[in-house]
Amino acid sequence: MPKVRKPKSGWPRLPKPRRFRKAIRKTGLPPCPECHSYSMKRDELRSEMYCTKCGRTL
Repeated sequence: MPKVRKPKSGWPRLPKPRRFRKAIRKTGLPPCPECHSYSMKRDELRSEMYCTKCGRTL
């Protein structure tokens, strides 16, 4: 094994890649384009999506 001197500042440590959390969506529906909250629901009878906070329909 070859002998290598340790640097004065110590052995370099590689930075660990940071993992960022994503917003958890339980329903799988996109956020509301008007109020930007994940409160969209699907109306099965009319087959359309609506927001429960602002009332916008898509």
